[in-house]
Amino acid sequence: MNDPRFKGLAQAAPWITIALIALMFEFLYNSLAPAPAVSFELPDSGIADSAEPGLVALLIPAEATGGDAEGALVFFDDARYVLADSAGAEEFALRLGERSADRKSSVLTLLADRRVSAGEVMKTMAIARAAGISRVQLAEKRDQ
Repeated sequence: MNDPRFKGLAQAAPWITIALIALMFEFLYNSLAPAPAVSFELPDSGIADSAEPGLVALLIPAEATGGDAEGALVFFDDARYVLADSAGAEEFALRLGERSADRKSSVLTLLADRRVSAGEVMKTMAIARAAGISRVQLAEKRDQ
């Protein structure tokens, strides 16, 4: 066992092990996804000739975010509101009313993903009306 070939291999074994472990972690890191991606389609928010620019809210289905929540999420004024939660809906209505008064605008453009149910869109419109918004514009994404 005093063969120099075995001595060299015995000295290199820890370095080979470290290299194999580093290679394994590299393969593992490249195959894991850190978080599921959120997939939604933004509609074209082009303003028609008769439309007035005002406040803008984005409505996406809650299932798209990978959460367990049902219903829809509203993104408005750099905040997210869960419409299925009554406190979230009230908070959205309060913030929408405040922003409407600040900007002196009673027009809301609602950008909704096509997977959001019509009921959720109508619920959002009702919340906006209760918050003092007189006109809600809907933007759609057209297939080309």
